[in-house]
Amino acid sequence: MRWVVAAVGKIKEPHFREAIAEYRSRLVRYRPFDLVEVSEERLVAGREALVMRQEAERLRAALPPGPVVMLSERGKAVTTHGLVERLARFEQEGHASLSFVLGGPCGLDPAWLETAGWTWSLSPLTMPFALARVVVLEQLYRAETIRRREPYHKD
Repeated sequence: MRWVVAAVGKIKEPHFREAIAEYRSRLVRYRPFDLVEVSEERLVAGREALVMRQEAERLRAALPPGPVVMLSERGKAVTTHGLVERLARFEQEGHASLSFVLGGPCGLDPAWLETAGWTWSLSPLTMPFALARVVVLEQLYRAETIRRREPYHKD
């Protein structure tokens, strides 16, 4: 199963870019993996809903067919082992791909968020979207090492 992480905006901070590149290079050793970035809308006060809709359109256009996991602080938090179990279930369903979607500074379009097969919360805290991207990639990598019984994750 191919994994796709689709996100709004380019990461400007070098330390986040380096961390993303590191986990991306680790993930491609285990499975087909793509990181897709769509352009961020310029934010105008009072037009946040429009910004989220436009970004959602670009994200949807960039995704392959298959289930979509959306990242939101209002989603369901899981442990790392819970993540491993959820990923295994997606794999057992036989889909060719599984997409993980991260919004930009305004978040994800609420109407699209309601259609998600699973809304995953990394934390109830609000965090920079660059940091959220790093955490998603690290957790996906960690999940793969757990599934393969490799010595990365310490229980």
